[in-house]
Amino acid sequence: MVARLNLVVAETAAKGSAPARVNYTAVEVPAKTTSPLRLNAIYAESAAKGDAPLRLAFVAIESLILIGSPPTVNTEKFPLPPGLGWSVHVAPKFKTRVADHVSGREIRTAWQQYAIYDLTLTFEVLRGDATQEIQTLMGFFMARRGQYDTFLLDLGAVTQNTADSHVTMGAQGTGDGTTTVFTLIRTVGEAAEPVGYVFSADLAGVYVAGVLQDPTSYSFASPNTLTFNTAPTTGSQITASFRYYFVCRFAADAQDFEEFMANLWTLHELKLVTVLP
Repeated sequence: MVARLNLVVAETAAKGSAPARVNYTAVEVPAKTTSPLRLNAIYAESAAKGDAPLRLAFVAIESLILIGSPPTVNTEKFPLPPGLGWSVHVAPKFKTRVADHVSGREIRTAWQQYAIYDLTLTFEVLRGDATQEIQTLMGFFMARRGQYDTFLLDLGAVTQNTADSHVTMGAQGTGDGTTTVFTLIRTVGEAAEPVGYVFSADLAGVYVAGVLQDPTSYSFASPNTLTFNTAPTTGSQITASFRYYFVCRFAADAQDFEEFMANLWTLHELKLVTVLP
């Protein structure tokens, strides 16, 4: 096993020929090995003056879990039966580390650039007759194996707001004469974020400086990557029109479907969580 020595801080323990005291050492395994442990910190100091051996004061070791590539996005679309009711909760959230100082000042570190959304839906009535509404929704949940698998959500159909699923002549960036690859985005007020998933058939048009581009002049790859054959000229505005979906998963591995009358069901709270593309 080959280790990488990140940092060593050492100082002389005493005057003269006394040995040095090692204050801090950070060692980690730089790649996958048969021993998936990372040695984060070692604190060692001289036990006494002279030739006395070092005393190991502190060792921090953590286990590394090998994480493979994320699963591909499942393009199954969330079924939306007519029993969807109000209200709908859309809750964007971020992760920020806040460190307080005794002076009252703060140091804040943003751990993610774009929001994750917690979505809560309510289904007032789901029929269990020949319409198969409850069977369709329950079966969709079971087929996803709870939180495990992803799916696509047409949020505009849920909120009745077309801006939650369609972008019309939306700004996608500005050409610099070099960049050819752009990520499709949507804007919410002053914020902009990548869209979750766009099918190539749902990309209605791409414009550079207001001019509709020939589809042969660019290529598109789902979930959201637009690539020009030739970089747009410096200062040219790139806009596009398309339909998009949110990539989601269920927020829990269990779900409570309630039958309040024969063949009539209700789902008080269905929680979803968006997944960044």
